[in-house]
Amino acid sequence: MLSENIILQSAGSLSVAMLALLMLISQALFFFKKPQFTWCAWSAAGSFSALLYSVGIFLEYNTPEGPLNRFSGLLEFTAIICLIHCLYGFTFSYFGIESKRYHPVAGVCHVIILILLWFTDYIVADSFTTRNFIWLRSPYIEPALGPLGPLFMLYVAAAAVNAMVIWIKHERTDPKLRIIFVAGMCFWILLGIHDGLAALGLPTLQYFMEYGFLGFTLAVLWVVFNKYLEIAAEEKYRIITECANDCIMVIQDEKMVFGNPACNDLTGGPLADSATVGFLDILAPEDRKTGLAYYNNLLEGLSVPNPHTVRIGGEDREQRFVEIESSLIQYRNRPALLAIMRDITERKRAEEALRESEEKYRSMMEAMSDSVYIGSSDFRIVYMNPSMIKMVGRDATGELCHKALFDKDEQCPLCIHDKVQQGESAETETVNPKNNRSYHVTHSPIYHEDGSISKMTIYKDITVTEQLQHQLLRSERFSATGQLAATIAHEINSPLQGITSLLNSIERTHSQDDRLLEKLNLVKRGFISIRDIVKKLLDLNRPGKEDKQSININRVIEDTIGLLKSHLKKNNIKIILNLSPRISNITASPQQLGQVFMNLISNAIEAMAGTSKSKDGWKIRETADGKITVNSNLGKDNIIINIADTGPGISKEDMAHIFDPFYTRKKEMGMGIGLSLCHGIIEDHNGSIAAKNSPEGGTIFTIILPIK
Repeated sequence: MLSENIILQSAGSLSVAMLALLMLISQALFFFKKPQFTWCAWSAAGSFSALLYSVGIFLEYNTPEGPLNRFSGLLEFTAIICLIHCLYGFTFSYFGIESKRYHPVAGVCHVIILILLWFTDYIVADSFTTRNFIWLRSPYIEPALGPLGPLFMLYVAAAAVNAMVIWIKHERTDPKLRIIFVAGMCFWILLGIHDGLAALGLPTLQYFMEYGFLGFTLAVLWVVFNKYLEIAAEEKYRIITECANDCIMVIQDEKMVFGNPACNDLTGGPLADSATVGFLDILAPEDRKTGLAYYNNLLEGLSVPNPHTVRIGGEDREQRFVEIESSLIQYRNRPALLAIMRDITERKRAEEALRESEEKYRSMMEAMSDSVYIGSSDFRIVYMNPSMIKMVGRDATGELCHKALFDKDEQCPLCIHDKVQQGESAETETVNPKNNRSYHVTHSPIYHEDGSISKMTIYKDITVTEQLQHQLLRSERFSATGQLAATIAHEINSPLQGITSLLNSIERTHSQDDRLLEKLNLVKRGFISIRDIVKKLLDLNRPGKEDKQSININRVIEDTIGLLKSHLKKNNIKIILNLSPRISNITASPQQLGQVFMNLISNAIEAMAGTSKSKDGWKIRETADGKITVNSNLGKDNIIINIADTGPGISKEDMAHIFDPFYTRKKEMGMGIGLSLCHGIIEDHNGSIAAKNSPEGGTIFTIILPIK
């Protein structure tokens, strides 16, 4: 039973008990208000342990040997076991460490220790020992230790030291709170060592372990209180951020230690300090390496792309693209990253679809034979397909279109047309002065999301089409003219035959009249000239009556030039032959093709020498140093002959009519049917003939004859 006079030194133990009771109540209130903060429950249990120990010490001070004194000793040892278990429960809960194995294993061990403590004398003996402390007038009586008592004390000391190591090493510990907690544990351990030495007989004032309990529980209370303030502050910011559509989180030690509600939908689960989620775990496996490098570089203050795009999700959920904008902050007095994550999956999908669409249309435009470019609203070229680059002669992207295409300082009339300016389509036809080719031009608007309008322009080369139309009109005109000439020749030929018969009759009848015969010969020569003209008119309509045979076109060219050597020499004109030996034989009329080459080369001589041709032969007005080049080449399925001279060329006005029958610029003699006959002969051989002026001067006639 209690002594009649309470020992003065025990008042401190009773005060510790009262303080422990107050801390127990306050921590219990913390827990009931925020039951998710389980460390509050463990800290309250630690305060309860301090309360038990202080009560036990108070009873030992004031009770003699007997059951009550031994009961107080059992309370002290029970409080120590409870405090050790609460110490680890608080540590694991505070750090979010999985403790599924500790509590069952340690709980069973502690229950066994309590059974040995309360129902045996292995830990606390039935005997008592007396301590003579300096300040105490009467001896201090306490139960003696049993055979397992020293092992119990070693277990308690080892468990306390191991818990302190966890707090020192753990990365998530707030440095300030770590110092406070470790200081409290050191105070408890030092006083425990002091009381242990006192139990071994070291002269001391008294036991102070209850003050160690109080110091440690105060440190725990301080940690809990600061944790509560941090969470309260986080709650304030959580309220601010919970309406944000973007995920706002804090990443520390590669863990997401704070996240607003938007993070739940993005990461697929809730974020809470009691079960923190690894930041790398939410990333797609293929992005975890780059995500870790990004995280470490940002912590080290290195330059990183901001924002940064990664994929989140794994095998068990859909992958999504997120854009992360991060900054380095201090969170709970330790470095951390504030990350704002925005879901850009839909935007990425739209960009990918747009990219695929652009690639498809770009491939189509690059494969087009038409020339295409896209111009901005300020008339600058932003894209050119290969055909356009070939047409311009270079890649003019970024340049003004009118400057790059036409070397003009002002916009083309069509570009500033009202329809084009208003985003409507427009069409026109134009001739490019750089290559002198005709194009059908189409302007189409391209609308952009920002409201701007760019322009796609397509140049379709219609030069060949115009040439074919021109050739068709010329062929129709030539055919009609030939038929007319044949009709006229037939009408002239019939009376000529009658007149010729009459002249022959007069010649036979007056064979002795020389003067009359001389006049008849003059008349007959005139009729022969008329007959030759009639024959040429008939040849316009039927040039291919001669038999065709297998010939070598090079041989025909060489034979023709052989007949013209004297004329070439008289006019001081040099002829150059570049005849391909690979030329194969074709089926043609050598006489007719020879006539074609004769006409073309003769015209070239006449153009360069400035001559006019009379019935009696060439009549030279002047000489000039000229050159005629004849090339023959083998094409894919045809033979190409080019005859080029260095003369003055053909005017643009005349070029459109040179193959028309009876078209001539010769002021003296000439019917204008030489080139028409050439055209008819080549067409009769299923070939083509064309003429153009050379940039170096002179004219080039091109004949194409099929091999088959």
